[in-house]
Amino acid sequence: MNHLLLAALVGAAVIAGCGGDDGSDKTSSRGTAAAAKATDTIRIADFLYDPAVATVKAGQKISVRNEDAAPHTLTHEASERAFDSGNIKGKASGSVTIDKPGTYKVFCELHAFMKAEITVTG
Repeated sequence: MNHLLLAALVGAAVIAGCGGDDGSDKTSSRGTAAAAKATDTIRIADFLYDPAVATVKAGQKISVRNEDAAPHTLTHEASERAFDSGNIKGKASGSVTIDKPGTYKVFCELHAFMKAEITVTG
């Protein structure tokens, strides 16, 4: 088999495997309900946020540590984009600060299937 054809087939399989939203409303990007974890760091590994359900204090700086080789973002899912880490290169870190208490759905702008939830307390 031609090596270019094989590479194209493997690439297509990888892209298809990146998946999309299956329409279910899960509270954890790992597919199980999870209690919110108090933290000041959100880790990205294997295209998942950890913790997927986090609690932080208003005005607290949240470190976002990308352990994947691919770039990622931590972006507020709503149209007003109350916060956005910007692109965080692979094996690098970034941060966000959320000033207003509430519960925020977040996602990666580069990989929209990556989702998490952050609750900000007063």
